[in-house]
Amino acid sequence: MNLKSIKFWINAVTIFALVLLVVFARAQIIEAFKTFARLNLLWLVLVIPVQLTNHFSVAKFYQSYLKTMGEKIRTSELFKVSLEMNFVNNVFPSGGVSGFGYLGIRMRKLGVKGSKATLLQTSRHFLTFVSFMFYLLIAVLLLSVFGSASRVIVLIASSLSSIIVFSTLFLVYVISNEDRIKQFTAALPKLINAVVSVFHRNKKQTINIDRIEDLFGDLHKDYKHVRKNWKDLRYPLFWTMLMNFTEILTIVIVYASFGQFINPGAIIIAYAVANMAGLVAVLPGGVGVYEGLMTGVMASAGIDEALALSATVVYRVFNMGLFLPIGYVFYQRALRTESGHEIENMLEEAAEHDPTNI
Repeated sequence: MNLKSIKFWINAVTIFALVLLVVFARAQIIEAFKTFARLNLLWLVLVIPVQLTNHFSVAKFYQSYLKTMGEKIRTSELFKVSLEMNFVNNVFPSGGVSGFGYLGIRMRKLGVKGSKATLLQTSRHFLTFVSFMFYLLIAVLLLSVFGSASRVIVLIASSLSSIIVFSTLFLVYVISNEDRIKQFTAALPKLINAVVSVFHRNKKQTINIDRIEDLFGDLHKDYKHVRKNWKDLRYPLFWTMLMNFTEILTIVIVYASFGQFINPGAIIIAYAVANMAGLVAVLPGGVGVYEGLMTGVMASAGIDEALALSATVVYRVFNMGLFLPIGYVFYQRALRTESGHEIENMLEEAAEHDPTNI
């Protein structure tokens, strides 16, 4: 069984699980459709300026971080890149891999080297997760103060915080020393290849060791750059804080459009869980996984299941329906440039390869 077969079966199992969810939760789904009658469109329209602010914060993050590396690009240009990245990451099923490749090509067109583009995207994910530690602490505090912090919610928040802290410390420990990088990159592919070999008999390596070494070599250079210029990160960190805030505020507004003002603490935790799962989801944009997890976490916080499902669906559909078409337009414009064929080839290659083929 080759890797494409494995990916096919993962997709098949995911779709089958979604079908089972629809069958066994049909009562809640029917009830969810009834809640749409309570939808206040005046509240829902507020999502538009909030999401525009979100994309503006992404553009300003790119701009402020590139500035630390001596690059100056206009906010308007990076705003378009943000919308394009939103389209690529939601449409192409590659666990975020497409986004890395696409940003590299777009930045190169703007005169930024590929290594800097890799650092830019890596730092965006890293700082976004680090900044979310602050919101998780606020979430637990809000749930505790207002008496709705169930053991499940506290456990989820604690687990997320632990994962973020441990992953951050471990990554810094590895990339801060070249010898540790060599040891880690030598052990990781062997471990993953051994695990994958259990599921198929193909002796061909699933993990490309050379590409792993190149990736961690770049991360080591990035680490030295950040360590030397850590004070310059205060502005990029601020913009990542604003990115998370605007997404959380968007969900709060969606619930308000249903006439419900939900404890933001529950929304923060549900959003964090759904996004972490969305990073490894097989289907484009984490469809199904994202909605299911967010609804489940909100329900465990005491929110009505039908309301949680309706609000999650409206949040996802309304958000994507507004901004994916705009991102598509800018994406198509990028394809008409000299690097257009290069972009298409990169995205096709990323879609064909599993994220384990780093």
